[in-house]
Amino acid sequence: MNTESNPEIAQPVKSYPKRKVWMKTYGCQMNYHDSERVMDHLGELNFTPTEDQNEADLILFNTCSIRDLANQKFYSHLGETKRIKEAKGEKVVIGVGGCIAQVEGKELVKKYRHLDFAFGTDVIDQIGDFVFRSFSGDSKFAVNTWDRSTNYSIETKITHDEPRAFVNIIKGCNKVCSYCIVPFTRGKERSRKVSEVRDDIKKLVEHRGVQEITLLGQNVNSFGKDNGETLTELVGELEKVNGLHVLRYTTSHPYDVSDELIAAHGWSTKLAPHLHLPVQSGSTTVLKRMRREYTKDHYLGLLEKLRASKPGIVVSSDIIVGFPNETDDEFADTIDLLNRAEFDFIYSYTYSERKGTRASRMDDTLTDKIKSERLQFLQKHQLEIQKNLRTQMVGKRYLVWVDGDSNMGGVYKLKGRTPCYRIVHFEPPVSGGELKDFKWHWMEVEVSGATALSAQAKVIKDWGINPPTIH
Repeated sequence: MNTESNPEIAQPVKSYPKRKVWMKTYGCQMNYHDSERVMDHLGELNFTPTEDQNEADLILFNTCSIRDLANQKFYSHLGETKRIKEAKGEKVVIGVGGCIAQVEGKELVKKYRHLDFAFGTDVIDQIGDFVFRSFSGDSKFAVNTWDRSTNYSIETKITHDEPRAFVNIIKGCNKVCSYCIVPFTRGKERSRKVSEVRDDIKKLVEHRGVQEITLLGQNVNSFGKDNGETLTELVGELEKVNGLHVLRYTTSHPYDVSDELIAAHGWSTKLAPHLHLPVQSGSTTVLKRMRREYTKDHYLGLLEKLRASKPGIVVSSDIIVGFPNETDDEFADTIDLLNRAEFDFIYSYTYSERKGTRASRMDDTLTDKIKSERLQFLQKHQLEIQKNLRTQMVGKRYLVWVDGDSNMGGVYKLKGRTPCYRIVHFEPPVSGGELKDFKWHWMEVEVSGATALSAQAKVIKDWGINPPTIH
């Protein structure tokens, strides 16, 4: 009998035992977005999250191979789980996903006897199958195949109740930066369709109360190149989504920032007045060795056009110090770039070699001491720039979205960010002598003081959970 055609006959329902999962994520927003997808799938298998490794039935790591620090932390944490495996035996399953698993999955499973399985970046939606296999007794396997389909289509999965969400719009990277391993861990670029992303975001806004979206991609500016669409077109479609108040996108590659996208920052009512635009170095000769495809002057020209299109826009960036054979003059060029670009903040690192990249085959005369000294000088110099920029906030009013609290000098304060991504601390408003939960309220504040890293303010008005016009 065909039960599907007769709704009066109950359909069989799969039943899974209640289990707990502990998961650790390293690296970028893309990895955290992937982890949410994994947790959503595991929820369908009756897993609930736990913060205690020792009570977990499933221990998962979602790894990053971009930064050496994240690498070392992962290997250390994976090693520590050996004692749990020894104590619980087959009652606990341990798996590793993400970028390291994509390139080293088979070696990891061989090297770490307590590791049950590894899975790459392009098969995360198959996590249910991997977990089912492991709990059924099939262990010591690695899956890191690429998705070869021509149509890249997904539905965003979120497991939190916060009104902010990441939405992946493009995966992979076609660039050949000499220091970067992303093309090996994420594959070639493939974009979702504008219409699919728009409908996906509408559901998040209408059914999950999401107000802020960050569009994700290894090179988000390349969105649509493989199917004849553009990021600017997507921004235009998202302008029509009622209830979406703030739109961001990351990570951007300067070479692919178009004049149309720059113009969108001027006419869009939703694009945040903040853009993270990684430059990596202020030296054109270093940029050439990095194979970044642009020059220092080209990058500064982009900033000039952005600031003309959207006066007051805040720009942040990434800087790599001590790239192979970086000279004193080349490092000085980077300091000059900081002075001229006036970044609101930067993420800065010393160069760390990645096996398999072109840069890893370069002879390098720089010592770790020189790299460390340059990084310290750069970071100190950048803080002075930030201090000068933040001082200009004093006396001005900003709209701040409350996302947490803090205890500063024994005084309870709320903490939030402006749409331009600056952190602001302020005492909460009190009504009738009572404090209430102000998380995710929009507050109009007036800045009374500022440091290089944050600002202090007083509340002018509590707008509640629905903001006034932001831009």
